[in-house]
Amino acid sequence: EEVLKKEDGAQQERLPHTNESTRGEQIGKGESRMDLIHKIIAASGEVKEIEEVLKKEDARLQKTKESELTQLLANLSPADHTLGYIRILSYMAKEGLKDIGTFARLASGLLLKGTNLHLDKPRVYKIGKHFGRACIMGSPKSGILPLKRAIDQMCAKKPHILTPLHDTYVLLCILTKCYNSALSVIAVPKYEIEPKANRMTMTDYLCYYYYSGKVCCVLKRWEDALEHFQAVLTAPSDGCISAIQIEAYKKHMLVSLLLHGEVVALPKQVTNNGVIGKCKEQAGQEYQTIRFGAKDSVAEVTRKATEAKQVFVKDENWGLVKQVLAAMADQKIQKLNKTYATLSFKDVARLADLEDEKEAETKLAHMIEDGKINAVICTKDRMVTFRDDDHAHGGRTGSGDGDEEVAMKLKNKIHEAFELSAKLREIDYKIKTDPMFVKRNSMASSRKEVVYPTHAQTDHAATGYGMSESQQLRHALEKSKFER
Repeated sequence: EEVLKKEDGAQQERLPHTNESTRGEQIGKGESRMDLIHKIIAASGEVKEIEEVLKKEDARLQKTKESELTQLLANLSPADHTLGYIRILSYMAKEGLKDIGTFARLASGLLLKGTNLHLDKPRVYKIGKHFGRACIMGSPKSGILPLKRAIDQMCAKKPHILTPLHDTYVLLCILTKCYNSALSVIAVPKYEIEPKANRMTMTDYLCYYYYSGKVCCVLKRWEDALEHFQAVLTAPSDGCISAIQIEAYKKHMLVSLLLHGEVVALPKQVTNNGVIGKCKEQAGQEYQTIRFGAKDSVAEVTRKATEAKQVFVKDENWGLVKQVLAAMADQKIQKLNKTYATLSFKDVARLADLEDEKEAETKLAHMIEDGKINAVICTKDRMVTFRDDDHAHGGRTGSGDGDEEVAMKLKNKIHEAFELSAKLREIDYKIKTDPMFVKRNSMASSRKEVVYPTHAQTDHAATGYGMSESQQLRHALEKSKFER
C-alpha cells in the first residue's frame, strides 16, 4: 500500500494539469483512468494479472480515442511496465491511425527499452509491423535499431526462427542502404516458422527472402542471393503466383547467368512447374533474350539488352543485366581455359567476342588477378598459357592466410551441416509423434486394408489382370464410392 501511495503521488505530478471532471473521466465500469494505471503498475511483470486487469476493459479500450490512449501511456514506463505498455499501445496499432508520429515515437520507446517482449509476441509483432510502416513513410533509418532489438529479443531462445518483423527490418535496411546491418540478420539460417503463434503470413515469408536476395546482390554474395530467390520460387503454392515470385524469377535468372553462365535448375521435389511456367510468361521476352544470349555474340546480346533498357530499369534489374553482359566474356575465356593450353591474344579476342588484342590482354590480366583463371601472359610473344584450373576461383595461391580462410569456411560449413541434421531429426520426430499425423496415417492404413485386403488383390486391382469387364466396372464403382 505504501508503494502504491508513493507511485500515486509520482503519477499525479507527471499528469497534465486538468480539471477534476477530466481527471476523473470514466473509461470502464466505474474505473477511473488512475485506478486502471495503478492496477497495471501493480500487475506489471505478470502476464496473467495483466490479462485479468485489461480483459474487463477490452471493449472500452478498443473504442478509446488515440489521444486518451496516449495519456494513459504517458503515465507508464516502457522499461518498468512493459507488458501493460504493450497492451495499451496495441490498441493504437490499427488501420486508419491518425497520429502516426506519436505512435512511432511510443513504439520506438517500447522496442528500445522494453523488457521481456517475448512474453507477448503477437501484440509485439502487431506493433512492430505498424511501426515499420510508419518508418517507411517517414524516416526509415529511425526504425532500424528498434526493430533489430525486438528481433534479438524474440529470437534469443530460437535464433533460427523467422518472424513477421524480419522482412520489415530488411526493407528498412535497403531503403537506407545499411546493407551490412541487414546481413547480420540474413546470415543466420532460418529453419523454423511458427505461423499460428507469430501470425506470420505467406507475404511476410516471400518478402523476407526476396529482400534478402536483393541485399546479397548488392554485397555480391551471389550464392546466397541465388539461395534466397530459390526459396521464394519454391514456396508452397496452389498454382497461383505472386508478384513477388515474378520479380524473384527475374533476379534468379540473372544471378544464375552471372554466376554459372546458365539458369540453375530448381529442385524438382519442391518446385511447382505451373508456378515457374507462369512466372516465365509474366517475366517477358526481354529476359528470355538474355537467357539464351550465350548462343549469340556478346555484341549482339548487348545490343538487344540496350534496346530493352527501359524494361530492365523499370524492374530495377539494369545493374544486374550489365554485370551479366560483362561476365559473358569472362565465362567464354574460362571455357577456353578448359580447352586450350596456349592461345594468342588475337585468338582469345576472336573466340571470346572481344574487340581487339588489347582488350583481350586487359581482360586476361584482370581475370588472373581476381583468381578467375590460372594462366601466364607473355607480352613479348602476345600469348597466354593456361595452367591447371585447380587454383582458379580461389584467389592467389601459396598463401597461408588463404589456406586458413578455406579451413575456417569448411569448419563453419561442417558445423552448419550438423545443426541442420539435428534440426531435421527434431522435425521428423515431431511429425511422427504429432497426434493429427498419427490419426491420418492410421486412417490411411485402415482404408487400404478395407479396399485391398491382400497384396495379390492389390496387384489385380491395379492392373485389372484376371478380371472380367463387369468385375472391373464393379471394382471401379466400389472404389469411387469409398473415396467419396
